[in-house]
Amino acid sequence: MTAIANAREEPLQTALQRLIDDALVPLINGHAEHICLIDPPGHSNVGDQAILLGELSFLRRHFPQARISFFDVDNYSSLCDRFIERSSMILLHGGGNFGDIWPRHHALRLRILDRFAHKRIVQLPQSISFVDPETLAATSAAIARHPDFHLLVRDHASASLAKANFDCPVILAPDMAFCLDPLARTAPSTDIFCLLRTDKEVATDHRQLLAALAASGNSIESGDWIGEPIERVKRLDRYLSRHCQVRPGAAWLVNAPMLRVREEYARRRLGAGVAMLNRGGVVVTDRLHAHILSCLLGIPNYVFNSIDGKVAAFHSAWTHRFPDAHRMESVAQLRDHFAAQGTRPVTPALEVVK
Repeated sequence: MTAIANAREEPLQTALQRLIDDALVPLINGHAEHICLIDPPGHSNVGDQAILLGELSFLRRHFPQARISFFDVDNYSSLCDRFIERSSMILLHGGGNFGDIWPRHHALRLRILDRFAHKRIVQLPQSISFVDPETLAATSAAIARHPDFHLLVRDHASASLAKANFDCPVILAPDMAFCLDPLARTAPSTDIFCLLRTDKEVATDHRQLLAALAASGNSIESGDWIGEPIERVKRLDRYLSRHCQVRPGAAWLVNAPMLRVREEYARRRLGAGVAMLNRGGVVVTDRLHAHILSCLLGIPNYVFNSIDGKVAAFHSAWTHRFPDAHRMESVAQLRDHFAAQGTRPVTPALEVVK
């Protein structure tokens, strides 16, 4: 944490990027000829797409000559192993699926650890959550069998869990979304935009939350960012994934165009998510990356925890340093805050940096 303390005069995003650089660059140096990225997202969740774009931005900035290929839960089969074998190292996509909340993704992670114990594998920054002791034990065993696995975690609770259970280097680092290129703030259209999750990680009563905000007299809009119309680029992404799975012999040929399509899809999803957040003069959310992107956009935001605690843990580790990022412990706290503040007008367009 000394690096942050010494960097208070530089923009916080720059300081966090520097911490990522310090953690990752030495692990990749000497292994960057061909990097295989495992399990980048093919789904619509904007947060995971922001992480992917941050990962690619980091790699291209520091290792512009590296060949990058990928496999994920939708296009991977054991027949793809011979192509992964050609890589010089493996990176595991960052995020919040390390553990048993999202078992399909974690199962692929363990499969890769077992199959490629002879290659350097780096887990990009993750939050860790286990409920099932057997899954934790299986993960611990898989890591113990790998002599060159490096685990980056994005909060202190995950670091403590990892150090207590896993026989590998554990490094605390910010989320890879902080490696995104600058985002543009546009004029808001409502006082408060509520970006509220609709999946199994919900921990807050959204009806109570929206009722409390409505009582404040502010104009309110709400939504989530995990659903979207199936665009042409997504249909192409699915086609290439199916082609790779059905004909794994073609994986080596189609992987480069697959990555371009996947990246274009990620950019469109990020653009849609940023547009949603920009609608609010302030943002209220229980999604970690709505909170992170609001910080990067300079939007005042109020964030509630998720069921696995990763939002509060991340705020405690990193984003509490953003002056307009506020961690909410309860709906009552949010209601009292806006009641004391009174009606908050939409941020004037003249204050928006274009």
